[in-house]
Parts: sequence; structure tokens; C-alpha cells
Amino acid sequence: MGIISSKLAERIVDRTMRAVNKNVNIMNEQGIIIASGNKERIGTIHEGAVLALQRKSEFSIDEKQCRELNGVQQGTNVVIEFKDNVVGVIGITGKRDEVIGYGKLIKMTAEMMIEQAYVMKELEWSNRIKEDMIVSLISNNQGSFNLLEKYTKKFKISENHPMAIFIIQANFKEISRRKDLDILNNVVSILEGTLKESLVAVIDSKTIVLLYKCPNSKYKSIDCKDRIQKIHEKIQKQTDTDVKISVGKVYNKLCDVYKSYEIAKETLSFGRKNHPDTNVYIFDSLKYEMLFFLDNAKWKINELKDSYDLIILNDKNGELRETLKVFIEENGELNKVSNRLFIHRNTLNYRLKKIYKLTNMNPKKYIDLFWLYCTIINFRTN
Repeated sequence: MGIISSKLAERIVDRTMRAVNKNVNIMNEQGIIIASGNKERIGTIHEGAVLALQRKSEFSIDEKQCRELNGVQQGTNVVIEFKDNVVGVIGITGKRDEVIGYGKLIKMTAEMMIEQAYVMKELEWSNRIKEDMIVSLISNNQGSFNLLEKYTKKFKISENHPMAIFIIQANFKEISRRKDLDILNNVVSILEGTLKESLVAVIDSKTIVLLYKCPNSKYKSIDCKDRIQKIHEKIQKQTDTDVKISVGKVYNKLCDVYKSYEIAKETLSFGRKNHPDTNVYIFDSLKYEMLFFLDNAKWKINELKDSYDLIILNDKNGELRETLKVFIEENGELNKVSNRLFIHRNTLNYRLKKIYKLTNMNPKKYIDLFWLYCTIINFRTN
């Protein structure tokens, strides 16, 4: 298929013939008329255009040449160029001196319209690729991973970089598919304009998924809370639409993004049911509450195991686990813990600080201790 479609050629002819009182023809790369003020000529070969294509420059036809060539009238033929290539020809009927000025103006108009159509087509293709790629990532579609490699390079996504999934869900008040689509597109524009390094895709009639590329390896989803809150306020102000935003866990590998999506879904579901007056739900803030939520979400076991693994990888002799077990059993009373373990309090504090450093969970804080307790009772015996 050529650069100039019949539909685009018709638009060029309609627009230019309203401005000039002359017949205009548009020919493709083979010199076939694909649009014309004279509909009967569409589909025929224009020999003047063929010659212009061969010369890659303007070719005018006088009365004498009209008699010698088939299917042409007196006029001038100006080549249409795009990206340094000749992609078609504009033919305008009349004496050269009278129409050459019009021809150059029509050429400029046509090339601008072709450029605009190309950009729009590229944008549509890019958006479709983004949607396909994000859907493949969040569904953990292994069969698409080879294709994903090509697209990740196009969108500059690293295989090993901290990333998290955001889910933005709109609550439309009225049923109007066209209006809803416009709102979703506006939300996408806001997200892309604010989080420039991220990829955004509409995955259904009310849901947008954003792949957020975190600024550094130590980034936690809680770190973006204020920023997400401001984005929510901007969306609500500019679209007058109620949206809920959930943020999943940060993972360091692209192949683990689906886990972040599953957690973001669980977080959104939990937030809607238990915090309906709130609009932003961040996993790192809600995971302690969510641990008691009566469901069988796999993320719970995975999260607890991740915390436990961080300890055992740096606890070859088991002293950190034993310290944590005794600390829990003695309700955090440092003297009793020290006595049971036969260690100095300074040594005990050192071990507790090491657990904190490894897991980002402080045993001296009740809510963090509760999390660590859950890891112990679930995995220590294994």
C-alpha cells in the first residue's frame, strides 16, 4: 500500500479544489489517478504523471503533447515528496503559466497533509503496540516475550530496572462510550505529561494501566504517594471524573511486572471496600491491613517469604532468626531477651538493627514486628 491512500487523496482534492477553480488529480507512485475532480478518470493511467515520476520533477503538458499522450489534458504535474522520496503526483488542469503557482501551493498542502496523516498513523500504531505490550506483561504471556524484546527497545525499557504498575480506574457517572473514551484519552495525556518516563495504555472501557519506571533501585511505592495524590487532583480537576488509583509493589525485573499488577488489583479491590472515601491506594501503606483480608491472594505468601529470605541469606548460623523468635516470645523486653540468648544488650541491639537494615522492618515497631512474626510462623519450621 502506497503512502497516499485513496481516502487521503480525496481529502486533498476536495480541500484544494475549494480554493482554486481548476480540476485537480492525484496520482499514486504508478501514475494511476486515485482521486480527481472528474470522477470518471479515477483508476486510469495518467501518462503525464508517469513522466513526472520518471523525471522526479515537474512535467507540464501543452496542447501539442495532449494530442500525443493518452489520458491527459493540458496542465502541469508536480511531484509529491515525503521523506526525500517521490510518493505521487499532483496534476492541475490549465495552461502552465496560469496553474504552476497553484500547483506549488497544492504540493505544499498535500505534503503537509501526508505528514500529518503519517504522524497520526504512527501514533495510533505506537499506542496499539503499547497496549499489546502492557497486556502481555501484566498477563505474564510467555509466548509474547520474544516480540516484547523488540518493543521494549523501542520504548527504552530495561530488562532489569525497578518498575511498578499503577491502575487508574474511572467511575463514569453516565453511559456514553464516546464521552468516556475522550475522558480516558485525557487521563492518558495527563499521565504521560506528568510521568514522562512511563508507559500508559487503556486496557478496557474504564481502566488504564501505567508501567512506572522508578528513579532508582531503592525506590518504594510509598515514595510516590504525594506525587500520585497531585496527579489524582489534576485528573479530577481537568476531567471532572472520579478516578481511583492503586500502586503495586516495585519489582526489579521486567518479567516480574505481572506480580506488581496482581498486587495493584488486590490493593484496588481492598481499598474500594475498606477505604471508599480515599482515592489513592498504595500497597506499601495497606499491606499490613490486607494481610488479614480474607482471601487466598498468593502475594501474601510471596511477600512474607521475600522478607524471610532477606534474613536467611545473611544469617548462615541462624542467630538473627533465633534472636527474632526470642524477641517475639519475650514481648520485646530487651533484658529478658539478652538473658535468654546469653548476649549483651549492645549485641542484641546490633542484631535488631541488622534485621531492620535487611528487611526494612523495625522489630521495635509493633506493626513491623507483626509482619516479622508472620514470616517466622510461616517459614521458620520449613
